[in-house]
Amino acid sequence: MPRKKVERYATILKKLQDNVRHTDSNITAGRRLTIERWVKTYMRQIEYLKDNRLEFLYNVFQDESCWSGMKLNNAMLGQKLVEEKIGEIENPFSKYNMACRYCIVDKIPQLFQEKSEFHKGRFSPDAVDSDGRPANSNNKYIRNDLLDSMESYDPVFSFWIDRESEGLKLKEYSSIEGFRGAVGLKWSEGVEYFYGRLSEKEKEKEIVSAIITLSSVQCNHNGAVILDFCLSKMNAQEKSKLLKNSELSKKDKGIYSLLSVLIRQNFFDTVQVMVPMFKNKILEDKILSPKDYALLLSSLSDKVVESPTLSTQARKIMMDLIRCGNFNSQEGKEEKAAVFFSNGIVPIKHALAGLVIDLELSSGTGSAANAKKSEILEILQFAKEFCSTTDFKNFEKSIVKNLKIVGRAGMKDDIDYDKLAEKLFYELEKEAPLLSQGGDFSGSGDPQSMLKGAGVSGFSCHRR
Repeated sequence: MPRKKVERYATILKKLQDNVRHTDSNITAGRRLTIERWVKTYMRQIEYLKDNRLEFLYNVFQDESCWSGMKLNNAMLGQKLVEEKIGEIENPFSKYNMACRYCIVDKIPQLFQEKSEFHKGRFSPDAVDSDGRPANSNNKYIRNDLLDSMESYDPVFSFWIDRESEGLKLKEYSSIEGFRGAVGLKWSEGVEYFYGRLSEKEKEKEIVSAIITLSSVQCNHNGAVILDFCLSKMNAQEKSKLLKNSELSKKDKGIYSLLSVLIRQNFFDTVQVMVPMFKNKILEDKILSPKDYALLLSSLSDKVVESPTLSTQARKIMMDLIRCGNFNSQEGKEEKAAVFFSNGIVPIKHALAGLVIDLELSSGTGSAANAKKSEILEILQFAKEFCSTTDFKNFEKSIVKNLKIVGRAGMKDDIDYDKLAEKLFYELEKEAPLLSQGGDFSGSGDPQSMLKGAGVSGFSCHRR
């Protein structure tokens, strides 16, 4: 994204989020996250709005009727977005476009007719249609020419209008056709609209099908919004079945692709709900391959160092995934060893390097830094238990080298991160007996208390 666009996005987002307040701080935080996702979806529509025109959105998002807890009430939000004005503030959006996006079906014909009349006026008197007749007298030709133009910008804008009818008419969709069409367009409001029209049996089938379809490396933010919606409609038992015994779990990289999309698009709240469902069997049950498991840890480590606002959540999910790796158990030893020592160990060394960078960002001292250090030492201890002395030394060298030659977000010029890693490995050797006596993630020991008792303190290394 170009720098100016990034800056404009940040400015708009802050202004909209600052106008959201609730007596419950958790609801306020949840709504601000929802607005962040809404802005990502509608950036093309709002990026050129001047600040005074953004006031329309301030009023919309301050309206309690547009919310359902932390989520937007899309039915009410859509009604607001097709109004002429709110208070004295005029609507800066195309009402037809918003009616299409938010499925305000009763308003679409009249709003399209207004668009069509305006479009007709742009044809010159001597313009002809495909049959050589005057274009101005062929309403169907004008309509389809307008729909072609709309579709090139956003296919949703041409979704509702029947191209084949002689007069202006809405296209008819069955609930399943509409739902699948919305999934194909990565159109979250349409997915929600048609979902509400499915039978209970259809909902269960179509939700799983949508998740399987969208769980791919090509999935973008809009697709992730739909994945989030679909998962929110599943109970714990249905989610567990999806992850362990469904077409998604049988699909190559299926579970990895789902989690990877959600992590990449910052849907950490959704991932946090899902990860504990693996119940410490993520490797033994081959839910993820060792490589894909390490790749997820690597992706999360990028999020840890890229943004202070994302760091805490991303790191928590990282540690939850480590717990689900169940490295305290020797069951599935081959898969667990492969996390650290297969395929060039690139993903896992990248992940651990990110944790070292994050440790330094905590200033190296205090309870938060000690807790982070204890987590890193635990992971290194797991690796040590699954390999030979020579392999572990090579593992250490690869992480140190990564920190020495690879630049990453969050790194400071005056810090020798490779030296920080070397010191961690040294402390691991020094405290190994204590680490093996109960400082594990299974709850049998408190790593932070254990390390504090062992005299592990914060540190920082600066370039000379």
